[in-house]
Amino acid sequence: MSVPPFDRLLSPGRIGTMAVRNRIVMSPMETMYGTAEGLPSDRTVAYFTARAEGGVGLITVGATGIDPLHPETPGGLQIGTDAAVAAHRRLVEAVHDHGARIQPQVVHAGPDGLGPEMHGLTSLGPSVIPSYLTGRPSAEATKEQIAGILDQFRAAAVRVREAGYDGLELHAAHGYMFLGSFLAPQRNRRGDRYRGTSVEGRVRVVLEALAAIRGEVGSDFPITLRISGYERVAAGRPVHDTAAIAPLLVQGGVDAFHVSGGVIDRLVTGMVNAADAGDGLNVGAAAAVKEAVDVPVIAVGRLHDPVLAEAVLADGRADFVAMGRPLLADPDLPRRLAHGEPERVRRCISCENCIDTLEEKLATECAVNPFTGHELDRVAPVAALSRRVVVVGAGPAGLETARLADAAGHDVVLLERTGRLGGALVAASAVHAENRPYLEWLAAEVERSGVAVRLDCAATPDVVADLAPDAVVVATGGAVVYPAIAGGDLGHVSRGLDPDQVPAGRRVVVVGGRLAAVEYAEMLAARGRLVALLEPGPEIAPEFGLKRRTEHFDRIDRLGITVHVDCAVEEITTGSVRYTPAHGTSRALPADAVVLAGTVVPDLAVADAVVARLPAAAVHTVGDAILGPGLIRGATATAAQVVQTIGEGSP
Repeated sequence: MSVPPFDRLLSPGRIGTMAVRNRIVMSPMETMYGTAEGLPSDRTVAYFTARAEGGVGLITVGATGIDPLHPETPGGLQIGTDAAVAAHRRLVEAVHDHGARIQPQVVHAGPDGLGPEMHGLTSLGPSVIPSYLTGRPSAEATKEQIAGILDQFRAAAVRVREAGYDGLELHAAHGYMFLGSFLAPQRNRRGDRYRGTSVEGRVRVVLEALAAIRGEVGSDFPITLRISGYERVAAGRPVHDTAAIAPLLVQGGVDAFHVSGGVIDRLVTGMVNAADAGDGLNVGAAAAVKEAVDVPVIAVGRLHDPVLAEAVLADGRADFVAMGRPLLADPDLPRRLAHGEPERVRRCISCENCIDTLEEKLATECAVNPFTGHELDRVAPVAALSRRVVVVGAGPAGLETARLADAAGHDVVLLERTGRLGGALVAASAVHAENRPYLEWLAAEVERSGVAVRLDCAATPDVVADLAPDAVVVATGGAVVYPAIAGGDLGHVSRGLDPDQVPAGRRVVVVGGRLAAVEYAEMLAARGRLVALLEPGPEIAPEFGLKRRTEHFDRIDRLGITVHVDCAVEEITTGSVRYTPAHGTSRALPADAVVLAGTVVPDLAVADAVVARLPAAAVHTVGDAILGPGLIRGATATAAQVVQTIGEGSP
């Protein structure tokens, strides 16, 4: 009998007395799906139930506070009151119904909570230090206040057990919240027995919290400790310091270590890492802890590829792997591996949409999986009556629409005017390599489905009408509008962003700063060009949130790209671009080549033509054709909404 390719990931494991069906742990992630009181909502339950049904071994619920007056975020969960137990029990039972284990990550927000803003209270920390979130300083906790917080840990642990959880995770990572900030040398400036200048002082409050919890739940209740192996900041804790304190923490009652890395900041750049940070970046620290203790170690941090995760376990670097964003992208990842279908895993594309939507919408969403966080309101439909659906355009919106409509039971025809699938996602994959697995996945899923694909087929109104559709979904993308600039017709000026057409000459000026233009400029700079980016508006890549933009700022800095916003581009000559920078005067920027990136706007021309030809059919528009620069997240969200509409009733 052949050995399955993921035999280590899929093998049963144990944390203390907790038996786990496989070695895949769902990372604790903030979602803000909770109720105003900080309780698991229907949305919370549906979200975690989908991951349990998808086969994950252990779910770790994101930061769950022990003091409802000091929440870390609005909509964050708490188990700081007896009244919270019933809501948590409902979540636990739903997860258990699908065979997964579940534990909350128990926290006190310490210096980093919203108590001051929401309840007029003073935050407490090891020292007078500013909150990473608001900048408001905390007070230095007295010994009596520390004792009070330890009592809250005791009470919360009792409630965790009463709710039926299989264990708990104690949060002491990333240099923030109460325990983590005591452990962080750069934030703990105390001079007493909790002092930050010694290992014993820094770890003392964590040991006291463990003792308080063990005193209530006994020795047979599993406790995992989340800790940063390497804090990656000046004066932060190095790997060898973490390995040195690990045996002390085991003696204090830790059953397993969850080894992360970095420290918190407003955009969580140090703990939720970008693609540029590389893969498996905390594995070395996890291995160092594993070499110092005899309890299981969980590795986390850009283990997006199951092949890499399997190798980490095979090499003995960790006993479990935690996945966060991969399970937002595909809650069925474990089940697909178990069924021998790793190629069907929908991979995370590292677009940071899940982080940016926390800031934008106060709820996390996933760009490639429109059902994440919408398990209740975007239910994948099953058609009561199969309909003839024609999808026009095979970009990400069209491909997603076609596969979802086929899965719902409709008869689907997909028309694409070019000879390949992917639309704008093809170019996006060339400049952002993380997009390519998603492009390949979409194409493969459509090929695997019953969708009839017609390439090199221009979808004229007559062609669409000949297919006798009940519903038409137009996914032809947005129109690109180019600025009218004197000299824009010169031979060294090109329009549009084609990664296969690299401009000649060393100095390239890109006019326009939408996301695709930024990524195109980065690609040119990586190939040795001296690139300048001129954006007339106030911001580059406005389609994305600040975390993704900040990652581009870092990449632009490394590549030496110059950027100007709020600038006026006046004229293109044979050797330069004349422009006026913000608050400056007109000047010439040398240029061997100029690229006009243009602006994406909605384009309803095809939809309007189809409506005129087929007034009885339902005509929908998805993706950039209706949104303008909607990106992948807009493509998938509108596709899911339209397919649900088609499935709900008459077209």
